Formats: sequence, structure tokens, C-alpha cells
Amino acid sequence: MSGLKNSIIFFSMMMGLCSCNSKPRYSDFKESDFYEVQGIIISASQNDNYFDNSSVKNINFSYFLDRPTPQIGTEKNLDMFEAKNGYPLIVLVHKDDESISFYGRVGILDNLNEKEKTYLSKHIQNEIENLKQ
Repeated sequence: MSGLKNSIIFFSMMMGLCSCNSKPRYSDFKESDFYEVQGIIISASQNDNYFDNSSVKNINFSYFLDRPTPQIGTEKNLDMFEAKNGYPLIVLVHKDDESISFYGRVGILDNLNEKEKTYLSKHIQNEIENLKQ
């Protein structure tokens, strides 16, 4: 009986730990909790469910491009046809915790700082050079 009791306690503790570590979702917040920054899609791949539409993708993106070490974000199961490696995107970053980020939309912000402009210019030039090869 003691073994069963210990197993139940262990199982309950593991379930509690698993539920505490779940990744936050955008719907857990208010729109006003975020600000926009420039980002780049660093990988976009078909999600793991073969029955999903081909536009459903998992993406990794880089943001805070003007920093020595940009942040990396991940979104899974996004329905976005236009997701391609190297595409610029606008990232929604939580005001109080910049490690919480979400895909906003594909595009370039109107108010880039000089470092972001330089980074994007180099990135776009590299993408053009890769297309020529």
C-alpha cells in the first residue's frame, strides 16, 4: 500500500511540475502588454502533423537585431503561407519580460533605429546574393 501511495504522490508532483512549465500563449495576455520590434525568420518548416494544411508552420525567429546577441523566439502551428527563412517580421515582445515574444506579422517596422537598418540592409543584401548563386 505504501508503494501505491508513494507512486500517487510522485505522479501528482510530476503533473504539477509539467503544468507549471507550459509556454505562455498570446491569449494569456492583453494586447497592451506588448510592443513591436523588428525580427527575422531564421527557420520555417512544415509542422509535424501531416494532416494539417501546408501553410501551417513552425517558425524560429530572431529579434532585438541591434543587440550583440539577439533573442530567439519560437512559434508552433502558425497558419501562415508567407513564412520563409530570411523574411523580416514584426515581433510582439512583452513589456515586462522580453523573453516572452510572439509572431506579429511579416513586414518591416516604420521606425527602425540605425543598427536595425544596417542589420536588415546586410541581411537583405546577403539574401539577394544567395538568390544569384
